[in-house]
Amino acid sequence: MLHIILLILKIIGIVLLSIVGIILLAFVCVLFVPVRYRIRLTREEGENAPPVTAYVKVTWLLHIVNALIRYPAKVTVRVRIMIFTLFRIPDKEKKAHKEKKSNKSSTKEKPKRREDQDRQEEVPAEVDVSEDKQEYTVSETPESTAASAVHESYEAFGGGDEDSAEREEDSEDEENPTFFGKIRHILKKIKAFFQNIRYTIRKFCDKIKSVLDNIQYYREVLESEPFLNSMELCKKELSWMFKKLKPDKFEADFIVGMEDPASTGEILAVCGILYPLIGPHVRVVGDFECEKMRLEGRLYIRGKIRVFTFLRIALRIYFNKNIKQLIKILKKEAV
Repeated sequence: MLHIILLILKIIGIVLLSIVGIILLAFVCVLFVPVRYRIRLTREEGENAPPVTAYVKVTWLLHIVNALIRYPAKVTVRVRIMIFTLFRIPDKEKKAHKEKKSNKSSTKEKPKRREDQDRQEEVPAEVDVSEDKQEYTVSETPESTAASAVHESYEAFGGGDEDSAEREEDSEDEENPTFFGKIRHILKKIKAFFQNIRYTIRKFCDKIKSVLDNIQYYREVLESEPFLNSMELCKKELSWMFKKLKPDKFEADFIVGMEDPASTGEILAVCGILYPLIGPHVRVVGDFECEKMRLEGRLYIRGKIRVFTFLRIALRIYFNKNIKQLIKILKKEAV
């Protein structure tokens, strides 16, 4: 009995270890196996030639997963796992199915239209009977007239307790039409005017002060050591990322021609100035005898991308002490 239990535990352990091994293998493959890509672009002058012909192929894990993009061929996008197609755009089967449905619907609609025409001929035209418009008059009751009168009087006198104090003061001034009463009323208005001006100026000054304080604070942040160290780290990581993402092969051949030979010469001069950047991988040839603008050529790019590249940069930035301190400073937690 014990032997059987040990055998079952052994089988369970082997199964669990195999599952864990498969998961780890898949994780390592996702991180370190590169995604390879090839891009080919061509352009040719001609009446029936397309403006640009594109061919893009992306593969991963010995072409087990591959995607293909073509333009202007029939198949524009296709994704496969080994020999099984996940999706295709445009889908031929869906197109054929839609065409069959449209043909069936058109054949069904024709006899229906004929039946409707026969029915319209048999049935006489109906006479539209318009209902008489009825006008309703509402008699005004004494209660409604009284309510409306109260409402009008409420609106006429301002109807509210909010301005009752002001109205009382105005009524007092109106009841005392003396010279001193008028002067008092004018002085009150002048006082309220200057109080409003003082309040607006104070509010504006407070806003300016808060803005200046923020500018001073963030200026000190930009001059602090955590910010400078974080910028150096980001520069290093970005330069390392561009080195890793740089294509393995880059070739371009172009033929350029303008109606004016001087313009063609200027384009070639600019390409000569940019030679330290583009290097010998980009070749430009001028056509000085063309009668109209001409632009032909081909572009070929091949390279690879690894997920580990982005994961490494993200981890180094996330666990950096200077960046954590900088985030706290920007949130004003370290003040």
